Amino acid sequence: MNKNFNGKQLNMVEVFRTSVTTIEKAEFLLGKLQKEFPYCEINFDLEDCDNILRVASMESTIDTVPIIKLVKAYQEDIQILPDEIPIKMSTLIT
Repeated sequence: MNKNFNGKQLNMVEVFRTSVTTIEKAEFLLGKLQKEFPYCEINFDLEDCDNILRVASMESTIDTVPIIKLVKAYQEDIQILPDEIPIKMSTLIT
């Protein structure tokens, strides 16, 4: 499904919008998140307009509550980005 992490298949990815704007804060939070969730692949994309945090796991679900609590504990806003499935225009025209 998704790329491999340490030779294992990643099954679930959660994407969050954050208020993190500096590399220093992203690196700090990344360290905290990786310590708390060692079996997840975690990264920030601060070049995206939503300052994205991605968390990928080999599990079929990701408990987002502890991730959100951890980020908020360091005075940053965080929201889950909803899944959006693109619809082809040709399927809308009948």
